[in-house]
Amino acid sequence: MSKLVPDHAQRRQALDPHASFIVQAPAGSGKTELLIQRYLVLLARVDYPEEIIAITFTRKAAAEMRHRIIRALQRAAGEPPKAEHERHTWGLARQALERNDMRGWHLIENPLRLRIQTIDSLCSLLVRRMPWVSRMGALLKPEEDARHLHQKAARRTLELLFDDRAPANELAAIAVLLRHLDNHMGRVERLLGAMLGRRDQWMRHVDGRKEELAETRRALESALSHVVKHALERVVEEFPENQAEEVVELARLAAKNLHDAGRESKIVACLELQGLPDTSAEALPCWLGITELFLTRSGKRRRAYNVGTGFPPQEQDAKERIQAIHLGEDIIMQLHELRQLPPATYDDKQWQVLEALMHLLPAAVAQLRGVFQEDGCVDFTEIALAAQEAVKAHVSSGSRGGIPDVAVRHLLIDEFQDTSQSQYELFESLIHDWTGDDRTLFLVGDPMQSIYGFREAEVSLFSRARTHGLGPVRLRSLVLETNFRSSTEIVSWVNKALSEAFPQVEDTVTGGVTYSPSTAYRTDMDGSTIRIHPFFRDDLEAQAEKVVQIIEETRSKQPEATIAVLVQARRHLLNIIALLHKRRISFRSVEIDPLGERPVVRDLMALTQALLHPGNRIAWFSILRAPWCGLTLADLQILVGDDFETAILDLISVRQEQLPPDGRRRLERVFPILTDACALRGRLPVRRWIEGTWLALGGPACLGKSTDLEDATTFLNLLEESVDGIDLRDENKFMGDVERLFAPSDVEAKGELQLLTTHKAKGLEFDTVILPGLGYQTRADGSRLLMWREYSDGDQPHLLLAPIQETGGQGDAAYGYLRTIERKRRDHESTRLLYVAATRARKDLHLIGHIAHGAEGDDVKSPDSRVLLSKIWKVVEPEFSRAWKDRREEVDATDVIRPEDVGVPLLRLSAEWEPVDPPEELVWKAKRERIEDEKEERTPVFEWAGDFRRRIGNVVHRMLQEMWFPDRVDFSENILRNALYHEGLEGENLETALVQVKEALTNTVEDSRGRWILSRHEHDEREYALTVAAGVGARRYILDRTFVEDGKRWIVDYKTSTHAGSDVDWFLNNERERYRSKMEIYARAMQATDGRPIFLGLYFPLLKGWRQWQYVESYEL
Repeated sequence: MSKLVPDHAQRRQALDPHASFIVQAPAGSGKTELLIQRYLVLLARVDYPEEIIAITFTRKAAAEMRHRIIRALQRAAGEPPKAEHERHTWGLARQALERNDMRGWHLIENPLRLRIQTIDSLCSLLVRRMPWVSRMGALLKPEEDARHLHQKAARRTLELLFDDRAPANELAAIAVLLRHLDNHMGRVERLLGAMLGRRDQWMRHVDGRKEELAETRRALESALSHVVKHALERVVEEFPENQAEEVVELARLAAKNLHDAGRESKIVACLELQGLPDTSAEALPCWLGITELFLTRSGKRRRAYNVGTGFPPQEQDAKERIQAIHLGEDIIMQLHELRQLPPATYDDKQWQVLEALMHLLPAAVAQLRGVFQEDGCVDFTEIALAAQEAVKAHVSSGSRGGIPDVAVRHLLIDEFQDTSQSQYELFESLIHDWTGDDRTLFLVGDPMQSIYGFREAEVSLFSRARTHGLGPVRLRSLVLETNFRSSTEIVSWVNKALSEAFPQVEDTVTGGVTYSPSTAYRTDMDGSTIRIHPFFRDDLEAQAEKVVQIIEETRSKQPEATIAVLVQARRHLLNIIALLHKRRISFRSVEIDPLGERPVVRDLMALTQALLHPGNRIAWFSILRAPWCGLTLADLQILVGDDFETAILDLISVRQEQLPPDGRRRLERVFPILTDACALRGRLPVRRWIEGTWLALGGPACLGKSTDLEDATTFLNLLEESVDGIDLRDENKFMGDVERLFAPSDVEAKGELQLLTTHKAKGLEFDTVILPGLGYQTRADGSRLLMWREYSDGDQPHLLLAPIQETGGQGDAAYGYLRTIERKRRDHESTRLLYVAATRARKDLHLIGHIAHGAEGDDVKSPDSRVLLSKIWKVVEPEFSRAWKDRREEVDATDVIRPEDVGVPLLRLSAEWEPVDPPEELVWKAKRERIEDEKEERTPVFEWAGDFRRRIGNVVHRMLQEMWFPDRVDFSENILRNALYHEGLEGENLETALVQVKEALTNTVEDSRGRWILSRHEHDEREYALTVAAGVGARRYILDRTFVEDGKRWIVDYKTSTHAGSDVDWFLNNERERYRSKMEIYARAMQATDGRPIFLGLYFPLLKGWRQWQYVESYEL
């Protein structure tokens, strides 16, 4: 008999198909399994599977959930498992499978009927279903990173200054904002672009219409008053009643003395005080006077009183009385926090800037939508906003349900703690009429794991839904406590270390949530350890050594153990990555090692910017300092001197002879190359131009590692993709794309060792987890044009809003208060981040941190309150103290090497370096191999596969990325028509193409082979991008369809070829030979990462034709 789960009753209750729940599921509590069980219970009772919608926040989570449900249905056809918890899921799946068979759903063959999707895909669905009200009838491509579009729109908004037709209120708003920020146009553009990226958070609050501004001001000042009132209520609640009378009397006395002496002090506000102040915003000055009376500026209890605080020498008795008043720590802290409160009203200058922003921001949104139309793409925020508008219009029309033509009866939302305010409102709209029937809502998440504040996740919404429900649906609250993942030792340590780090009471304003302890289920993990590794100096290299040591020791004792190194920020991994490479330890990583930080890419970027913009001095300095030239700083000073205007190449031609001999020799080689390169601008394709210049300068000779050439190739490939003719299409986008280039993960690494940020590790688990860098801070957020904070008080949302501080002006109280709130919010979130990191561990947990400033005397100093180490300091401090005492004599502050003491070596080629000409035979061989490679990769083009056929093929390929049904083809005619229109087809050509696209899709879903290709398989991918090493560079291939079935890897290519003759078999065989070499290139590329047998297939939708063969050859790409 298996062990009883402590929260067994709650888990069974959560499966009641007639009730709605909100479930708090801490780390390791089996949240996904519970979701799947709930889904199976509902699946056994609905008429159609589409009546259930499950929302997750990542594509990976959606795919995993769908896969596990389908696997449960497949297993339900067999014998029941032996394990009790597996038997329970098997029984639920069995009932769902019986319903599937009875209703003829064929879910195993058609898994996409399970509506398990991300919030982004849900928004896309809503927009497609309601194009007439969503304003997005056209097919616009979602852009993963749209910052370049935001900046373009911001620039165009500011360019209205030079447009005589621009509305006067917008011109005035721009002038006010520029004046407020010292006419720094570049800064205003950056800040405005950043605001556009977060517009879903502020658009509903920003209305520049004159008739709305007065009401907006009243609402915003009401929110400010509410904040003040809320803070004062807490003070009054904590204030010692037995000392209130004495406090009031002494405050009044001090105020009178200060007033009579003509001294300025906040205490003077207490002059007319007759009793303890109330909690209204008007009473705040009196409370600040009391705070000034009792606390120093730093928030400590005041011990000394003098004439400056209202107690001259003759008031000795009053001094003794006030010093005798005891205030507890809580009331002292709350009084001190009153100093950070904003005033309850805006002054005229603040409101002028705020009013300007309310005019300007909507204008910027209008410009952004124009940019979207021009570029044919949108950001995900625009899709979400369109979805909200569509649903609200649908609701206001009196229609039932939130999604047209979809009768949703059950909504499940995963990771609900990461819901934003706008998403919350969307969910409310979707269930606006869910009253008095059998429809259910199931929300599951964990406030302790809410770590996505940078995506506007609002953790307080979880509490709001738990207390007040979501929309009309009231929810039963369940809390799980069993941890199935971690050992008893780890669960106990986390409970002890983090229970005090979390706030003791919830705070909806700052996003503080309380800790919910867990109970370990597993008792079978002997030897589980939690180790603290103290350091007493800022030394990332030493910490990297410790990390690698732990990895090697763990592998020697537990060869099969999975290990993860988790960090707050990518930069904390750079030394670890370098050391792992040095020790030849393979690992997997996801977007960790940025190529843009590597010297070869930085040098190529500088070369690109300098040649494209001859006036970019920073880029030219970088070129002249780069290894291929290697001028010293003294050389650059001689060249430039105090001339801030003349172009660098012109200065070289005039001042080259003034350089020392070494500098002159270097420029004698480099200067002609750069001059020739500038003369070639516009005469060569950009990639060939930049790459040729780099080769001529000797760039490859400066590379230190074999991977450097691959990095250079990656940069040049991206450059080639980003050009339009002889220029970059969008330089800001290109620079952003370079920043987002990361070194590929080692495909040969088996996954036993992974390097991740904690955000990427959420939802994963490992035998051993190593947490280095706990003594380091993360970068703080920069300024915003607007600071805002939404929070809920009961079921009533509030908005706090403040404009950016004036450049060079004194601190703005409202803006400063919101910055303080944001810092507290980030502090709470960092505590939750540590919880997520620590709870990834199953058996062993290693924590590595340092105290930045060493120690004093026999006691170690506490870490900075802004670092993760401070969250658990009470628990780890004894370990640091022991380590300090053991090693104190070895640690001498004078031995610490400061960064400024270390000279940065200048790596450069010899001044006499000359490129070596390759032998003629080698030149010919390289040329011949390149020609053969190009011939091998070239897609054969026959006369009947013209431009018209290519455009049809593009649309068919794109549409076959989704699962189709015969009735959906007719329903989606407008979507297909728009897609063809965007391919450049119009009129009769468009209608002819539409017929063929519909025929191709219909044939595919009616043909058994087509359905097999489209159906869900193991390791299933559509439009799969595969990049492999090839010689000194890399090649990228896009596979239409690939999956694994019965241990075989399939690669399928769609062909929209047609054949008018009678001998279709001859035609298909001919096509197979025509495309054989291209398909086998794909196979060789796949073979580099997949050792399974590879089968290749060509599918012809217009002919329902199929040709397949097994790939047997294997040679280098």
